[in-house]
Amino acid sequence: MGAGDKPKRRYVDIRTRWEGVYERHSLNCNLGIGLKQCNCKPTFYGSVWDSEIGRNRRTDRVDDVAEARNLRADLLAEVVSRRGRRGSRRPVAAAPVDGRASRIRLADLHKEFIAECKKGIARTKRGGRYTKNSIRDLDNSLLRLPDWLRRKYADEITDPDFQKVIDDLQAEELSSSRIYSVINSSRSLGRWAHKRGKIGSKLAVEVDLPADDSTPRDRIATPGEFAYLLDQLEPEDALPWALAGYATARLQEVETLEWTEVDFPEDVLLLATDDEAKKSEAARRIVPMVRQLRDRLYAEWVRQGKPKKGRVCPPRAKSKSGRMSLNNLQKRRMPIWVALDLRPIGLQDSRHTAATWLDHATVSPKVVSVLMGHATPKRQPDAAPITLGRYTHVLPGELQRARDQLQDFLDSREAEEADTDWTVSAAA
Repeated sequence: MGAGDKPKRRYVDIRTRWEGVYERHSLNCNLGIGLKQCNCKPTFYGSVWDSEIGRNRRTDRVDDVAEARNLRADLLAEVVSRRGRRGSRRPVAAAPVDGRASRIRLADLHKEFIAECKKGIARTKRGGRYTKNSIRDLDNSLLRLPDWLRRKYADEITDPDFQKVIDDLQAEELSSSRIYSVINSSRSLGRWAHKRGKIGSKLAVEVDLPADDSTPRDRIATPGEFAYLLDQLEPEDALPWALAGYATARLQEVETLEWTEVDFPEDVLLLATDDEAKKSEAARRIVPMVRQLRDRLYAEWVRQGKPKKGRVCPPRAKSKSGRMSLNNLQKRRMPIWVALDLRPIGLQDSRHTAATWLDHATVSPKVVSVLMGHATPKRQPDAAPITLGRYTHVLPGELQRARDQLQDFLDSREAEEADTDWTVSAAA
């Protein structure tokens, strides 16, 4: 191009935030010659891939983006209908929501969202895949929404609708944590649908949620009491509690633990290797075994015939998941303690007990966070959370040191409590 030549102008098409909808800028627009500021009134059109002709089909250009979305919805319905008549099994995506041809009810949007979660297309806020348990929780929470709301078109639903849902659930005396699950699941659905142009705005954004009414866990057992409680159960039944109390294992980590992840020569466990048991990346961790746990694990390994693989805590009966149901185990075994006039302890309480013991054994907060599998430590005296969470690292040998500190604490306390009567009547 010569010095006096004018730059060649071109049409500029820009993708909008709605799937398959574009804005067309005119030849006279500054964007056509590489400038950043638009000086025209763009038009809009929709585009749909037509596999029969092997290219995209476009709608007419119109002045309003909502009209373009409706035209694209009509075109998409035509293409899908023709594809369906040919017997295609390809799934049909819901059309964008704004016009008569593209509207979708909340119940149908819910089904599509769950299907996209299972495919790994719908993701968490951080971009990770939803686990099977998370998908099940999302599905169950969304099913908790009332029928009158689920029957509404998604583009008609407002925050006051969700506020009515919250108020009604409170009137039913549903716990705050359950209400949070329902609303947070609705927000996840809304975030996914909004980003894909299926609804014009997110769901349940400006609502008043109830105050947290959950009861803090305060059932913490002393080392001697915990050992005594476990001794009252059959060894294989006591093992899940031992893993939670002595190794900080979560319920799903206990259910999925394999013998290949137990290293007796090194006295360590590898927890949360199963993706379904992994709450976060920090959950996958190595935990040193104290003697109280190692002895129980080794005895169970011998009892099972020294297997090379398989579940450490196998299911008691046939199970579709191949896991022991720890919730059922607690329901069946905790009455044993009650019958003996002992104060029962749950598996999650045992994990809290583990954190308390580590604290009393003077293990550093950063090491405790690693052993507990927390993404960031919650208890960080004399240090900012971001410092310990991002810039502080566990030095070589610190996990073994933590094991030794905990071992010393457990041994000394168990010796002190050797003659203690742990029955509830004695405590009273």
